[in-house]
Amino acid sequence: MFCECTVFWNQASHNGFNGETAATRQTWGKAMRHTTVEQHGKHRVILALLLAGGLALAGCSSPPKTAATTPPVSAPPTSEPATTPAPTPSTAAVYKPATDKGPAENVPVPVLPEKAKEFSKEGLIAFTKYWYSTLGYAFETGDPEPMMTVSGPNCLTCQSIAKMVVAGHSEGKWISGGKMVLGSPEASFVLTAQDDYQVTVMARQEQVKYFKADKSLSKDLGIGIAEGDILVGVFQDDHWLALTVEHLAGRSRS
Repeated sequence: MFCECTVFWNQASHNGFNGETAATRQTWGKAMRHTTVEQHGKHRVILALLLAGGLALAGCSSPPKTAATTPPVSAPPTSEPATTPAPTPSTAAVYKPATDKGPAENVPVPVLPEKAKEFSKEGLIAFTKYWYSTLGYAFETGDPEPMMTVSGPNCLTCQSIAKMVVAGHSEGKWISGGKMVLGSPEASFVLTAQDDYQVTVMARQEQVKYFKADKSLSKDLGIGIAEGDILVGVFQDDHWLALTVEHLAGRSRS
């Protein structure tokens, strides 16, 4: 993009040769009007010499030279540095929790952290947190797949939850709430007699409501309290697997 530059020129005025000659002739005319008739005979030769001298002077004179005016030099056109338009940020999908008006939208899919892939106490604890995040995701979306992928085939609790959330989101129905709020998981990381590892944690689920397709409330589970849970897991094929997840009440620890 180039800027427009305007050059202003100053033109000096010149006195022309003809103008100067006219002024000289006016002066000569005044002198001639004061000359008497008698002087014509007496000073004919002198007048002729004066006229000849005036003409000679006029012929030798040249119009005054005016100083040459150098026009101001305009600065060369400058160009602005090329700029690259900033890329238009893509509109990220915004998460919206479920309400009595409709189901949740754009629920983030839980991501298994690298730490949860380790065979260690810290890895088992990280895996436990991840498992509960898949539980909340199942309630919000009706998709139990992430939870079932990291759960054993004989986990009855897992199977029951999967059926419940799928039904709760079928035929235009939806579930609101269901996210899990956890305390600090604890694990001794000692292999039990059943060749598994156990983690205990205080867990509370946010209020769960079931809605029908006509937006009427079907069931409200109320506000729950935190309860002690136990996750029994095994490490096989380089990853953790939840064999079962249950409330501690009424269950004996191994």
